[in-house]
Amino acid sequence: MNFTTRNHYVPIWYQKRFIEDPKEKLYYLDLNPDKEIHDNGGFHYRKALRKLGPKKCFKDDHLYTLYFGKYTTDVIEKQFFGPIDDIGAGLVEYFSDYELTDKASDGIQNFLRYVDAQKLRTPKGLDYLKKIGMTDDHQQALHLMRSLWQANCTIWMEGVWEILSCDNSKTKFIISDNPVSTYNKKLFPASKHCMYPYDASIALVGTHTIFPLNLNRCLVITNLGYVRNPKINPSKVRENPRYFAQTMFDLRSIQTGRQISENYVLAINYILKNRAKKYVAASQESWLYPEKKMKTIHWSKIGGKVFLMPDPRKVSFSTQFLVGYKNGSSWGQDEYGRWTEEDDAKVKKLREREWGHTRKQ
Repeated sequence: MNFTTRNHYVPIWYQKRFIEDPKEKLYYLDLNPDKEIHDNGGFHYRKALRKLGPKKCFKDDHLYTLYFGKYTTDVIEKQFFGPIDDIGAGLVEYFSDYELTDKASDGIQNFLRYVDAQKLRTPKGLDYLKKIGMTDDHQQALHLMRSLWQANCTIWMEGVWEILSCDNSKTKFIISDNPVSTYNKKLFPASKHCMYPYDASIALVGTHTIFPLNLNRCLVITNLGYVRNPKINPSKVRENPRYFAQTMFDLRSIQTGRQISENYVLAINYILKNRAKKYVAASQESWLYPEKKMKTIHWSKIGGKVFLMPDPRKVSFSTQFLVGYKNGSSWGQDEYGRWTEEDDAKVKKLREREWGHTRKQ
């Protein structure tokens, strides 16, 4: 069996979903070209824009190689990411044109496992793990990645999902070396919360998760509390943020079918480009420069007032989920993952505020 040394942190199959003509290549933009030093002391910068096939994009040699003394292994590439990608490829296709079927109940968990792996596996994701793990050691970051995989799934499952469509837009979605990006209009890129390698935390109520699924589809996940009360401070911590916890998701609640304008697509592409570490790619060169066509690039104003917000009229105001099992046992939670009594003063106040705001819409 061949040892894998070239690791694609954005899978080839995913890249191909963003190419208009399968026979064509991607326009691959280096946002920070390396400096080449000449023997005479001079220098030049490498070419920023190239046209390359997916096999040559979004890759690093030995990114996932584990070292044990003089021995090496590609177990992460083949035994960890291999199965995740095999299942994830079909589920990204499924959720791109989502319809509620029997496949959804099992698919939602495996889909989120893929999304969470995609968030952590990139050079930016691994640099983030080094930061929170307080280490410069790449090997430790790889071990931490496997330990923290699926940590974000709980919060994502408790969010409001919308799959946006841009079939009528001349500009389509681009690929980034940080495909699972976040946006919080209150946290500017230069803020301490978003300086490299950090992104806006999904534990903050106003943070949207953005994940393009193909040229014409993009998943956006928004915290429920923000949808119910968009006037809340976006940088406030959401209700009951937690990781690796049991939770529930209503598969009927995924919003689909909204066609967005080209200006909307440009704003999403601008976020993807801004939150990338080094590379973005697209099927057409002009899509790589959304800032040239945008009305404003002011972080809190791109896309307009209700940018990335789903339709609140389609959001349920149920306050709890209950599940009964064949053995007679049961389990339940409220919409923020807590099992609370009806007379809980904090929860009661929160619901009154959210419901009151919604009635004013």
